[in-house]
Amino acid sequence: MKKFARVIDYELCMGCYTCEEVCSFLHEEKPFIKVYEVFSGLRRPISCFHCFNAPCISACPTGAMHRDGDGAVVLDVARCIGCLSCLAACPFGIPELIEPGYVVKCDLCRDLRKKGLEPGCVAMCPARAILFGEPSVVGASARMRALARISTRVMGPESAEKAYVFRMRS
Repeated sequence: MKKFARVIDYELCMGCYTCEEVCSFLHEEKPFIKVYEVFSGLRRPISCFHCFNAPCISACPTGAMHRDGDGAVVLDVARCIGCLSCLAACPFGIPELIEPGYVVKCDLCRDLRKKGLEPGCVAMCPARAILFGEPSVVGASARMRALARISTRVMGPESAEKAYVFRMRS
């Protein structure tokens, strides 16, 4: 099976709430990506990072928190006892306890992925700030975006295109 990664490019993110709204729509009014105001007028989304060495998986005493075949950290609700060990272990405070007493979190739109589609937040982002795909491709794309930003700041706008063309040739 393919493995997937998702990265949010906060320099491109407009803080428009589209990702949160589409997630809410897809998950019965319970968004798993949430936009927070981090500074006066500066809004940024945060969601599960599906960490490589996910502490929530290690902390879960029942094995309810696990990795699916695509590499996403997911929850088996039937095994969750609501102990909040995963929340305590998560450095980002992502898992949430809901009634009737189990945890929920982002599953990278498992139902959409099963149909060969990308997560809703990725598909609907108007700024294309959310990268999704194979980890090597997402990593390369994130590096190219960073290179373009650095080149633009250091050498001017035309340098970003030159840096991209140079990278594509090598």
